[in-house]
Amino acid sequence: MSKDKWNEDHIEKRLRDMPVVKDQRSKDEIMQRLKEDSRLSEPNGPKKRPSKSKWPPILAAIAAIVLLTILMPTFIQQNNEVSMEQATTEESADPIEVESSEEMQSNDASDASVFTRQASTPLSYAAYPSDLMGHTVFHIGLATNQATIVPVTFLIPNERLAERLGTSPDAVALYNEYAKTLDEEALGFIEYHPYKAMISSNGKQVQMKFTADHTYDTSSATLEMLNRSVQDTFLGYDEIKFLQEDASPITFDQVGQVEEPIALSGMVSHQAYYRFLKSDGEVVLSTNFGKTTETVEQALNDMKVSPNDVYSTVVPKEIDFTVKVNEELVNVKFTEELDLDQMQPEEAMQLIDGISLTAASFDKYVKFDQVKQKHWNEFDFTQPVEKPIGANPHYLINE
Repeated sequence: MSKDKWNEDHIEKRLRDMPVVKDQRSKDEIMQRLKEDSRLSEPNGPKKRPSKSKWPPILAAIAAIVLLTILMPTFIQQNNEVSMEQATTEESADPIEVESSEEMQSNDASDASVFTRQASTPLSYAAYPSDLMGHTVFHIGLATNQATIVPVTFLIPNERLAERLGTSPDAVALYNEYAKTLDEEALGFIEYHPYKAMISSNGKQVQMKFTADHTYDTSSATLEMLNRSVQDTFLGYDEIKFLQEDASPITFDQVGQVEEPIALSGMVSHQAYYRFLKSDGEVVLSTNFGKTTETVEQALNDMKVSPNDVYSTVVPKEIDFTVKVNEELVNVKFTEELDLDQMQPEEAMQLIDGISLTAASFDKYVKFDQVKQKHWNEFDFTQPVEKPIGANPHYLINE
């Protein structure tokens, strides 16, 4: 017999032998017991969990909407007031200062650089007397990475001149005030100014007392750059004297002791102007390393040909002209009618400005003949063109 079978019989016998359990209580006793049981005294049915009221969330949402309805107009009004106030402030601000602040944000200029705008005049390579209205002219010769000097004419608004300069500052006063503030690299030149010298004037003579650590005589080229630079900078003076710091005559390694002052030619330099391409791609007008000529006829005819690889002619090869001089007037007559509108605007301007600058270097005006346009840009070709007062103009605004 299996063990499972034995267990089943054993269990069954045990169940039969268990005593019968009987409830001896009467029905009345059972009923009374049930009545006395507190668990059965509550209402019939399962106990329900009290549900949360749905009204509080709804009331909160309504209250929020009402609050936003009240506050929103006030917020919008305040925001509009702020916007209007900002707009009014911007409109009332000086446009130059607004533009300056934008440029200052885009440039990490040093505190010494007070000039924040150095903008070229629109498509012009020469400054004329009409450009001087309300401005003071500041001439300076800036250096390039090709060991050349380019004459630059800055036009400073009179209302922004330093008060200590007065109303008619001369070239020395302007140089001492503004040369140290120029950002020459931003203009496409190399750092060259201010000179390593103390600069003053005595009558019509400029005096430069060089510091002991100057490097202007390291080569003949650097010495020539110094000479060309002062020629293009100190216009209005007759001569310049180079001195040591103690005011004694200076000795340059390339030429020895310099005892005599050097003559300054100013605008009447007897030089032809050519096109020069700077390293930043900008075209300017400059002279051929300061080379001079005896007559204005020779200078104007020399302009028709590029003198070297550094400078190129402003006269297109298909254009020719004749030159006739009558005292202070130079008549430039094109052999064929010149249509300036058929030329590139910058080439046409370089042609007119280059000829005008060359004639001005002989203290003469130009009358152009055989030009199709009687009026072009600011020029009236029915009359002699104004005599230029400088090359490569820039507006310079002292912020």
